[in-house]
Amino acid sequence: MLNKEFLDTLTPVEIQMVHQYINILFKNKITSSTANYENLETSVDECPYCHCKHIVRNGHNNKTGRQRYLCKNKECGHTFEATTNTFFSHSKAKYQTWLTFIGCEVVGLSLRQESVITGVSVTGCFNMRHKLYNALRDYQQSQKLKGTCEVDATYVPINLKGWNPDDMPRFSKRRGKHKPDSQHPNLRGISHHKICIVSAVDEYDHILFRIAGLGQETFEMYNKFKDHFSEKCMIVADSKPCIAEFASANHLEADIIPSGEFKSPKLNTLAALNQLHQEFSELIRRKHGVGTRHLQGYIDWLVMTKRLRYRTDAKKMNTEIYMNIMKNSVNWTTDDICHIPMPIDLDEAYYEFMTDVNQLHQHIS
Repeated sequence: MLNKEFLDTLTPVEIQMVHQYINILFKNKITSSTANYENLETSVDECPYCHCKHIVRNGHNNKTGRQRYLCKNKECGHTFEATTNTFFSHSKAKYQTWLTFIGCEVVGLSLRQESVITGVSVTGCFNMRHKLYNALRDYQQSQKLKGTCEVDATYVPINLKGWNPDDMPRFSKRRGKHKPDSQHPNLRGISHHKICIVSAVDEYDHILFRIAGLGQETFEMYNKFKDHFSEKCMIVADSKPCIAEFASANHLEADIIPSGEFKSPKLNTLAALNQLHQEFSELIRRKHGVGTRHLQGYIDWLVMTKRLRYRTDAKKMNTEIYMNIMKNSVNWTTDDICHIPMPIDLDEAYYEFMTDVNQLHQHIS
């Protein structure tokens, strides 16, 4: 085993020889044609369908030459490969391509820039991006906040990027100044045309950042995520009654910042949370708006990379992310990316348009 204890026993010249040997091995082993399959082939220990441990080798794939396996569970009986039902199930991109692409995502490049660097088409990069983001969908599920927790909400407008105009649940927005009417209501401030995103950051940098619903934040929105707060959390928040109600209902200590002030009675602030909101706003600006259908994916990516920056060298982030998602079950195709369920109810958001829009669609058809 090549570990620190072993290396400590070597002389400088021996370490130099080991280093040279590893460099040669690196050049021979990792090339532009290295497949993701090679990172998974030694770790097959169960059926990806029924998780039965009783599996046997079952020949090789005629096209790729990859080892195939057979599940001996009589109720299953599937044949599979090392990449079946993993992140790389429907991906033809090689190992180096994925590693480069993840690095591009970490530094926030656009799809066109990523296309130039990786040699993949813009559409291909779009699909890779959302497959990557979807692999992180469970990342926040395991987050448990403890200690001092800053809690607040932020809002973004509904974005219908990529929608067919004939399927729009509302009339197109007018640009510039105009008088509001029944077809183009001018709802200012926080309304049911805005998405509420509940956010929380604790003193250990654990982050909760989830879409909660439409319109003004409520007790019910916060209470959806009560399981993410440990029993000994102290909630630091502004003076919104719904947050105080949430803390009281779940028997959590609350340190409320008075209206017009920046610090709580215990001298806590919302600085870390405000920084998170600022980074989120910058992400939205840099992407020129994010479609609501994919919004939670972008949020999960922001949370993941922010957490990694606290404990990982920037040069190693793409490798660490690759290793985290390598065996995730993301059996996605391109069609799945375009049919992600909306995280909000558009009928509720645009109920004032529904009658007029339906009449318009009937007239067109």
